[in-house]
Amino acid sequence: MKRTFLSAGLALLALAPLAHAQQGGAANEALEVMLLRTSASTRCTDDCTVRSLPYSAERVTETVKVLADGNRIVQRNTEKLYRDSDGRTRVESEWNGKALVQIQDPVGGMSYRLYPDTKTGYRMAIAAPTGPAPSAPGTAKVAEQLAPALNVDAAGTVAQSRSLGTKQIEGLTASGTHTTVTVPAGAAGNVKPMISTTEMWMARDLWIPLEMRMSNPFMGDSVMHLRNLSRLEPPTALFAVPADYTVREIVRR
Repeated sequence: MKRTFLSAGLALLALAPLAHAQQGGAANEALEVMLLRTSASTRCTDDCTVRSLPYSAERVTETVKVLADGNRIVQRNTEKLYRDSDGRTRVESEWNGKALVQIQDPVGGMSYRLYPDTKTGYRMAIAAPTGPAPSAPGTAKVAEQLAPALNVDAAGTVAQSRSLGTKQIEGLTASGTHTTVTVPAGAAGNVKPMISTTEMWMARDLWIPLEMRMSNPFMGDSVMHLRNLSRLEPPTALFAVPADYTVREIVRR
């Protein structure tokens, strides 16, 4: 079953800490392959490509995880986001201390991870869009998408959502959803029930989350918000690979 960008972003967030643990060329390349395959299979297939709604923005995320000894791991990250009228997306961030550009091109049928510092990258074929852009999800659909993204596929897992109404964020009307995912005791080797919560505020006019708060035992507590939002069409060059880059092909399996 294909997932939308809602679960895609959460799934990739769950993989992010692995980058800091990977050292060496072979291990790092293996991680690149895994991440590109995950990105290609969850971000922009025919059921999540959003067309005719261009925008650009900055996404700020802070994650805090408290360890058993009371130590705290705090990670802050700022990304630049772009989407054009054809549904292409671009995310500029850092990965292992290096600048990283991720491009999803459903029109050209390719997903890219590019490193500007070395002018290298990876690419993988993705499915081209076939249907119309999706409508905004209801609370039940959001719950369905969040459960697998939070790595809680254990038997007996229950996801429940409720509406939080609407509020104004960055000049847009955002619809809020609060989702609770519960893994019962013993379902995944856990002694006590594991509870994850997500509060998401979605801009239905643009089909993007403007704010999100997550709390779960796997990743800790995360807060995300968008800023400097613009609805102008981004430059076409942002969604193309520069001619002087060396890009390796990864076969999708």
